Amino acid sequence: MASFIAKQLVGKQMESVKGKMTGGDETSAEDAERLAEQRAAIAEALAEEKRKREEKHRRMEAEREEMRQGIREKHFGDGDEHFFGGAAGRLGRKRKTAEELAAERDPAEDNLASFLPEGVVRDTVRSVAGVPQRVLADAQDKCAIQ
Repeated sequence: MASFIAKQLVGKQMESVKGKMTGGDETSAEDAERLAEQRAAIAEALAEEKRKREEKHRRMEAEREEMRQGIREKHFGDGDEHFFGGAAGRLGRKRKTAEELAAERDPAEDNLASFLPEGVVRDTVRSVAGVPQRVLADAQDKCAIQ
């Protein structure tokens, strides 16, 4: 590392000595013009690269936004109203009030079966719950006949 720094320092001093010995520090008009043209060409090339890069990023962002919009439409239906809290202001379904729940409940199912899931389990509980009543009715019928 130290040798690199030393070389840099000595190299700059050597260039300054060479320039003074050859009568340097003065550039000809042709060299100055050529140098100006090169700098202008470099600046133009850099500006063109920057313009192309910005255009590329603009295009990529447009594609990303198109993708995002497709996802919004796929998951949220008609548009942004559900995504940004449209008419209802909520994402999920509307909750039912206590009155609506009471109206939907079947009065005959106010027993244990109403808490069980729909299907075979609930049907089995209903049929088992009716067994004692049928046995009692059968016993009363037999007693009444005799």
